[in-house]
Amino acid sequence: MHTQASLNQLSHAQKDELILLLQAQVAMLQAAMQEMQAVVQELQSRLNKNSRNSSKPPSSDGLNKPAPKSLRVAGQNPSGGQKGHPGSTLCQAKQADKVVIHNVPDQCQACQSPLPLSYLAETRQVFDLPSLRFEVTEHQAMQAVCRCGQVHTGEFPEEVRATVQYGPRAQAAMVHLNQNHVVSVKRTAQLMGELFDLPVSQGTVVKCTQAGARILEPTVQRIGQGTIAQGVVHADETGMRMDKTLYWLHVLATDTLTWLGCHPKRGTEAFASFELLQQFQGILVHDGWITDRKFNRMRPSIARIWGTQKSLISAV
Repeated sequence: MHTQASLNQLSHAQKDELILLLQAQVAMLQAAMQEMQAVVQELQSRLNKNSRNSSKPPSSDGLNKPAPKSLRVAGQNPSGGQKGHPGSTLCQAKQADKVVIHNVPDQCQACQSPLPLSYLAETRQVFDLPSLRFEVTEHQAMQAVCRCGQVHTGEFPEEVRATVQYGPRAQAAMVHLNQNHVVSVKRTAQLMGELFDLPVSQGTVVKCTQAGARILEPTVQRIGQGTIAQGVVHADETGMRMDKTLYWLHVLATDTLTWLGCHPKRGTEAFASFELLQQFQGILVHDGWITDRKFNRMRPSIARIWGTQKSLISAV
């Protein structure tokens, strides 16, 4: 690097040559910086892409899904209930379950005279929940011994298998809270105690959920078979967390049926595990993800684009 003293010793020609060299180096650095800025911008745009601003399918969003955007047009409808909406205003019931009479005093508060027979002036109704508490049903098996020595014992119902157990309604309530309303296992156990005064462990909630899954398995299979029996089926998948691991929730849907299946894989391996799409011979509607197209090539198919690149319809 030239110092101030060494620069003073250079001739005019040498200084001009040095200036030209520095200008060339500055131009090279500026070009390199512009190139790097273009690369950074390209990478940033890739990171910002999702199913709403590109042709990427919604399933590629994973757990980083964009915030939902309302489709309501500002000023199109006023706030509150709309005209023609039936509403859900609380109205008095025709027949009350319980009646509390608030009678008048025996004597007039002004002149102390006895009051005549009272009559109904006004009714007000309070809608509330009854006191909820579990009930215990005891099953007793009777026994008798014949004169010949034969012992006869009454049989318990098939569903009564243990000395102490939870009944079907209590188990259904745990499954309903945990699965349908997505209440955690811990809070489901707490709610059973707080709402019904029924002590329940977290392990019991898990066991009831697993038992419910076994009971509903034939129903789930019938829904799956009914789905693929239709002429047009929509297929999609979305990411979900299970035991802190990314799993995939697969869906097959028609206008009347919805089948759901969870699998650690997103593509062909999941399809093979579910054993449903291999049997399907109708029109499969999907978002154009590459695995869907590969799956289509497993069978003779005709792919057509309708509308946009995101609407891929494969006629099989």
